[in-house]
Amino acid sequence: MRVARTNMAGMLWVDALRRRWSLRRAAGESRWQLAMHMASWVRLFIRQTRWLRSLNARETLRRAAHADPRLYERWHRPYISTHFGLDTRRRIVRSHYAFVMRRFPAWLCERIVSGGSARLATLRLDGVPGAYLSLRKPSRGDAGELSLLLLTLDKEVLASCILTFDRCDSVIIGAVRGAGPHTPFEATREFIQGSHGLHPADLLLSLVRELAALHGLKRIRAVASSARVVGSLQGLAADGDDAFWREQGGMPAGLGCHELPLSLVRVPCAEGPRSRHEKQQLREAFREKACEAFAAAFRTTDGGHPGGATVSVSPDAAATIRARSHGGQKPASEHGGLLAAGL
Repeated sequence: MRVARTNMAGMLWVDALRRRWSLRRAAGESRWQLAMHMASWVRLFIRQTRWLRSLNARETLRRAAHADPRLYERWHRPYISTHFGLDTRRRIVRSHYAFVMRRFPAWLCERIVSGGSARLATLRLDGVPGAYLSLRKPSRGDAGELSLLLLTLDKEVLASCILTFDRCDSVIIGAVRGAGPHTPFEATREFIQGSHGLHPADLLLSLVRELAALHGLKRIRAVASSARVVGSLQGLAADGDDAFWREQGGMPAGLGCHELPLSLVRVPCAEGPRSRHEKQQLREAFREKACEAFAAAFRTTDGGHPGGATVSVSPDAAATIRARSHGGQKPASEHGGLLAAGL
């Protein structure tokens, strides 16, 4: 029995090393860089062997590691937050994939595990080209395991948010990033205009909260700029993402993270011009429909693609909002108030 276990462990090591070596050229790593990574495998030999066995024990995890060989060593170095220790990093990786396998629809789990992308919902904007929501694994795993993106119809990145599920009731936001380097400024401006003032990053945080509500999560954390892993892509701003977390209601917590409220406090609309009330109502109607379509993609259980649910604030809905506003009804009483952030 012991000989069989030893032989199995040897086979797992050979297969993992072969696949990790094949990633070297695609990742642009030198032989010396790879040798440094392999040194950590040897240094953590016992725990690394257990990790390889745990990955091999589940078909889904085995395929995930085949698609992304960095998974073999994800927890060896700083990961998500520089304050996370070795055991915490290993637990988070294991918890994330357990959550995805247990909670995501089969079609979505398959896409993520295989390294593909999933188009979740199409957003129709008022008077400008639309956008859509996509989910995929990040190109690197330094900041987390899952990337939620807001893209133009030409696949230009308007904003992205990197998520990782920790345990069964928590999600960690490793980074929120603005428009991609090749995305023209006009694309972001058009989205804000077409969504009646909703900023891309603000929408993504609303979607994270929707996801937390859908799965009954009890905790949302966001990594502070001081704890960001060196080598991961820049966040919303080098020194401005902490201010963004504060705007979202975040409070400093342990392990280099901010604790975010599960929902933002709703406040009544301030008195002001009717046009401002209309814009706020249209913006919140758009946000609500985007969240509904996003959640619907995670409820699909028939094994098929949800077809990219379409989100828009229809002309009829806009006309109704205008009629109510001009009819003297207060938006706060009609809609229960607006979200404090992003107004």
